[in-house]
Amino acid sequence: MENDNQLDGIFFALSDSKRRSILTELSEESKTVGELAKSFDLTMGAVSKNIKILENAKLIYKSKSGRQVYCHMNFDIWREVAKFIAMQTKFWERRLNELESFIDTQAIGEKNGR
Repeated sequence: MENDNQLDGIFFALSDSKRRSILTELSEESKTVGELAKSFDLTMGAVSKNIKILENAKLIYKSKSGRQVYCHMNFDIWREVAKFIAMQTKFWERRLNELESFIDTQAIGEKNGR
């Protein structure tokens, strides 16, 4: 990740169920803003607002073809998010293993009368 602000923007964008639904739609194929609005029964303004948040977080990008604006998943940023989550997973697995060892040591000590 470039910095904490970028990560904050990504997790903010992911915090809304409508935006996550938009991402699910876009993971299957690129769609126009109008198609997304119809899919979710949202106004163009509402879908545009959510798309802007996703775009600012770099989770998606837009392209124009004639008068149509298409939204596409940015799979590169998802690889970076996956790396961050994997790093956190490794950290917490290690910490939980240490806790388990500590608890086992304490249980053995109590069993032996310590």
